[in-house]
Amino acid sequence: MHQPAKWATRLSRRGISYQVLEHQVPRIPDDLLRCVVYLYPSEAAAEDGERTGGSGFLVGVHIPFVQPPQGFLICVVTNKHVIDRGSMVVRINTHDGSSDIIALDGHHWYLHPGGDDIAVCPIGLNHLHHKFSFIAYNQFATREILEMYDVGPGDEVFIPGRFIGRDGRQKNTPTVRFGNIAQMPGEPIISEGRPQESYLVEARSIPGYSGAPVFLHFSPEHPEVEWPEGMPNKPQRSKRPKIRSRIDPFLLGIDWCHLLDREKPRSDVDDEPLREIEWHVRTNTGMKGFIPVWRLWDVFESPEMKVLRDQLAEQVTKKPENVALDDEHSSK
Repeated sequence: MHQPAKWATRLSRRGISYQVLEHQVPRIPDDLLRCVVYLYPSEAAAEDGERTGGSGFLVGVHIPFVQPPQGFLICVVTNKHVIDRGSMVVRINTHDGSSDIIALDGHHWYLHPGGDDIAVCPIGLNHLHHKFSFIAYNQFATREILEMYDVGPGDEVFIPGRFIGRDGRQKNTPTVRFGNIAQMPGEPIISEGRPQESYLVEARSIPGYSGAPVFLHFSPEHPEVEWPEGMPNKPQRSKRPKIRSRIDPFLLGIDWCHLLDREKPRSDVDDEPLREIEWHVRTNTGMKGFIPVWRLWDVFESPEMKVLRDQLAEQVTKKPENVALDDEHSSK
């Protein structure tokens, strides 16, 4: 993430103050890395760590659907296009420093009722063996959160996911990419013929991060600078709450596409496009599309998933020890 530099005051050996520029680089909490899982097309591919598949992450849906919950239903979240291409085998880390493979092909995946590129699969993990965390609803960057903290273009994001080729062969080792919001959700982004409500984010992007979580990071605010009286073009003071720099990251959305451009081959002589050639090269624009997190919540509130939530809530009330819910691990 390209962080703005900030003047920091230091003291010399003689106690004289001076200032230096420092870049504000966030330390990513380990719990946010442990919520990431990898998806593969087969158990053999997962075992070998093949260069195929995509990313996913774990979300905890509170059961019952009230606060405080008695437990959380753990769900694998990824893109619909990842499972449509056959990658439904999940690899998750274990406490012994290795990984476990869980085949979810043939199991029930909940899809977005409006056709968004989201797929959700409930899963009961064993916290004594599986090393994981999950994202709870109070970490979602809802519309209310965006308005409260005046989120907009320029705000910083990070994306932990699967960097194919350096993703870890024996266990998942997520790699973090960084970027900035370039455009807030509005007119849908169209990728591979699908329109999708999306954030547009400038970030270094390659395949393999499809389905990865995108987190909103609030960097420390710069102190207000006194503007000399009489000077023109006095800047407007920020309307953002001062608390902004002291809160944990929020889940902003789900990585679903990176936008490409098309370039014709060029001549070595005059650097002009070779117009008589029909071929073109796909180039990366550095722009990614992220599905807003409230579209994920549409899946959890869908009638089909509400039936499951109600059933689990009833079971928790009667026989909580027999329900595959997690009440110990979250990313908070």
